[in-house]
Amino acid sequence: MQYLNWLVVAFSLLPFSLIAQDNWQQTLKTQLEQMEKASPGKWPPHVKTLKNLAEQNPGEWLLQYYAGWAATQLSFRSSKSDAESLCDQAEPFVKRALELQPENTETLTLMGYWLSARINAVPTRGATLGEESRKYAEKGIAANPDNPRAWLVKALNIYYTPKLFGGGKQKAKSAVDTAGDKFARFKPSNALAPNWGQQVYDMLLANYK
Repeated sequence: MQYLNWLVVAFSLLPFSLIAQDNWQQTLKTQLEQMEKASPGKWPPHVKTLKNLAEQNPGEWLLQYYAGWAATQLSFRSSKSDAESLCDQAEPFVKRALELQPENTETLTLMGYWLSARINAVPTRGATLGEESRKYAEKGIAANPDNPRAWLVKALNIYYTPKLFGGGKQKAKSAVDTAGDKFARFKPSNALAPNWGQQVYDMLLANYK
């Protein structure tokens, strides 16, 4: 009898679990669609929504990923005074996503991107964080050589590293070209799969024209 009661409870809870999952997926999809169309000044409410969603679902790596990515991306688009704060906001989500998916090309790449954002916020960090950022990009490439975002982060890292330390525009050209080739061929596996970076790549490529 106890077994039957347990089954009744289990099946009664199942629909709510599925509904909750559907809800966060739909909310995430809506937020991403709106952010794609919005100017940077309109991003903060979306970043806050994604952070709240991630905090409510600490076991969902994709929510941690997008909460960290959104704050990181906004950091690049913000004034220096706001960039540091946004990097701090992104940090727990970026690290949690990597903790949940340590071998995932996207979480590895995001860590490299976030480290680059920290350098962008405080350029003197380049001497210590630049190499670490590039290492994460390389790990992202090793996990999936066809991931254009991993190649983009590598290209950005090299591009903004001074020539004196082995970087610069010409040194980055090979990685930039490879990133472009990967973006041209890339197709996300589903509507929520990471698919950012094309605009960043286009802006980087414009420096070569």
